[in-house]
Amino acid sequence: MRARVAVALLALLAALLLLAPTLPEPGSLTQLRLWAYGSHAVYFGALCAAVALLVSVREWPTRRLVAATLGSFVVVMVLNRLDVDVASDVAKVLFGTFAGAGLVRAIERPWWLVPICVCVPLADAWSVFSSRGVTHAVVQHARKDPTWIDWPTVATPIAGFDYASAGRIGIVDVMFTAIFLAAAARWDLGLRRCAALIAVGFVGTTVLVFQTTLSAVPALPLLCIAFLLGAAPGLWRDLRAASRGH
Repeated sequence: MRARVAVALLALLAALLLLAPTLPEPGSLTQLRLWAYGSHAVYFGALCAAVALLVSVREWPTRRLVAATLGSFVVVMVLNRLDVDVASDVAKVLFGTFAGAGLVRAIERPWWLVPICVCVPLADAWSVFSSRGVTHAVVQHARKDPTWIDWPTVATPIAGFDYASAGRIGIVDVMFTAIFLAAAARWDLGLRRCAALIAVGFVGTTVLVFQTTLSAVPALPLLCIAFLLGAAPGLWRDLRAASRGH
């Protein structure tokens, strides 16, 4: 049942990308913002729900999980080369989820995620805003060659706009979503609550993009804050237990 719902949600992600261009184009800036916020609320809600269902793969045998991660990566590369954009985006979600679910195995205690949630947003912000950052370089190159941005990102639909005008999140953002939700499932930190708050964090990033003149806004700062808020009770219990242990 869980697998069927996850597949249905992945299909919904693809359907939203295909449906967006068929809807009326917004007639004003205010309407554009509302269209974007509404579209992304539905999309990110479905994405986080799908990832929350799929992170159970962390319990798979190591070889099987590694094979699934590598296999989904190969599928992404093939679909990108064939320019099958929407299918490639769904494969990227799977790849990010498998990779994140595997990486969470390296985390021994829930409280380890606290310093991660402090350091990762700083690195993400530097990558986006620094002239030496990887994301900054990708955005600059993408102005001349769109494939620079297409390959490492997942399209996010905006009602009334075609695929080329869709929003974008990094595969890394999906991977950290999977890390956070896999950790929430593993240590009972509030999986549903964390998934809902992370979806809100994604939409909050969309709001920042449309309310500023920035061409790119890092998503991980709000995602990390969302996870810390959702998992706070469990993280605090583990921090107290760790301090007593020492």
